[in-house]
Amino acid sequence: MTFQAIHKLFLYAGLEKEDFEQLLPRIRDENRVLLKVFSQLAGVMFFLLYIVSMITMGFATVNSTTYLVSGFIMLIILFCVQYVVPKKPALVMLLVYIFEIVLYVFGIRISLLHADKPAVSAVAFLLVSPLLFYDRPTRMSSLIEAVVAVFCVIAVRIKQPGIATIDVWNMITFGAVAVATTIFLMSIKIRALAQSSQIEYMSQTDLLTGLKNRNHYENRLLKYPEMCRSNLVCVYGDVNGLHEKNNREGHHMGDVMLKEVAAAMQKVFGLDNTYRVGGDEFVAFKTDGESEKVSSELERISAELGEKGYHISFGVGEQNKAQGDLDMHALVTEAEKNMFAAKQEFYRQPEHNRRSR
Repeated sequence: MTFQAIHKLFLYAGLEKEDFEQLLPRIRDENRVLLKVFSQLAGVMFFLLYIVSMITMGFATVNSTTYLVSGFIMLIILFCVQYVVPKKPALVMLLVYIFEIVLYVFGIRISLLHADKPAVSAVAFLLVSPLLFYDRPTRMSSLIEAVVAVFCVIAVRIKQPGIATIDVWNMITFGAVAVATTIFLMSIKIRALAQSSQIEYMSQTDLLTGLKNRNHYENRLLKYPEMCRSNLVCVYGDVNGLHEKNNREGHHMGDVMLKEVAAAMQKVFGLDNTYRVGGDEFVAFKTDGESEKVSSELERISAELGEKGYHISFGVGEQNKAQGDLDMHALVTEAEKNMFAAKQEFYRQPEHNRRSR
């Protein structure tokens, strides 16, 4: 294996740097979901251990205090995942490492309470914890190495000499195993995540324009009523003269026109709300927007495209939540009907009255 391959394996799980960085939002999303689940499970585990310890040994024990503190930290992590991370997604990685450190500290603490016995908890957490989440192998490996070093120093100072020697060798051995396992499995997990993201992208994206495709449009259409508070505006656009342009200048120039139209609409409505639903048809949505302002934006788009010799007919539909539940089929139909009216008006103009469709 070359140095470059090793470098990519440690820093980017074997991916190219650009591919890994594009995957970071997906990694954060996956870690947020995993952290929510694992912090709940860990919190329940710590509080159950606390209750059992309190019943069997009494409240004022070191074990009980360790369980209680660890449980409360898990609750804080869960609260942050639920209410803070949606506003500041980058914080999820910090919370992941706080979670990992709490498990490691807990394992070390429990192991060191029994100076006459070899450590078990610390070794178990050392092997399992790094595999729960997604991150750069080098960062997970660095944390493992730091935990091994800290444990060895504390074990030598606190534990009996013979037990300390066993613990140090066990931690170094299993630490090396944990590092190798983490690098190997993290590479597999992140590559699988990259492949999954690529498949998802291909299934949801129109490859010519980069917009969301009809498949994604159909899957997301009925979710829009939940995404708006007051009203929803639908824009239906149809490119005029695509067939003629293909015949006159070639399909490449027709593709260029579609890309220009897609870019103009995406700039106004955003990638997540703009769809190419047919060969020359586009649909976009504006949540809680004013139809007058949307119409003004469409006039600006038409003017910009007109300067390049492109023409698109737009139709606008709007529904207000105050009038009842949103009917997405009726909303899109209204916008499409208005688009057809605008298209007929366009072709009634003398300079556009030749149409071969």
